[in-house]
Amino acid sequence: MSDLTFRPRFKFHSDMSIDEIADRLSQYAITNGSDQIKLKKTYGHFVLDIKEPFKHFWSPHMDVNIENDKEEGKSLVRCMIGPTPTVWTMFMFFYGFFGFLAFIGLTLGMAQWTLKKDMWGLWLLPVSLIGMLMMYFISYEGKKLSKNEMIAMKTFLDGALECDCFKLSRDQGHI
Repeated sequence: MSDLTFRPRFKFHSDMSIDEIADRLSQYAITNGSDQIKLKKTYGHFVLDIKEPFKHFWSPHMDVNIENDKEEGKSLVRCMIGPTPTVWTMFMFFYGFFGFLAFIGLTLGMAQWTLKKDMWGLWLLPVSLIGMLMMYFISYEGKKLSKNEMIAMKTFLDGALECDCFKLSRDQGHI
């Protein structure tokens, strides 16, 4: 389980068809599924989410895409475990905001420097750096809070497809 880093991605080939993989995931969700995990599906794409009573702000979700790999003649299963789109968008917004703040501070500070004025604009650089570091540490704590749910999602996929997906991906040279 040491492979569960931030937004882990893995892929592997399967001898099963897309329909067979889809049926296995759907059947496993009905028969052996966790009380904690729900499965949403469209053809070739599945999303594993945490059910509402157990869901919190940091709860992850898992995207599973299944497609035909004509070169290999097998099905290609691509998986990614990460924060929900809302959380991901919020973090990207704040990183963008602090990056823009750094750009403004640098631009303003350099303009003040060339005009031989007090360079107070450069103070925005450490403010933006502190903001980015805060976001990093907040995301790290969120990752720790969602670790058990990430393990539950990987275990769900392993059980449905009857394989150790990380090991299979590594053995096939994809990780």
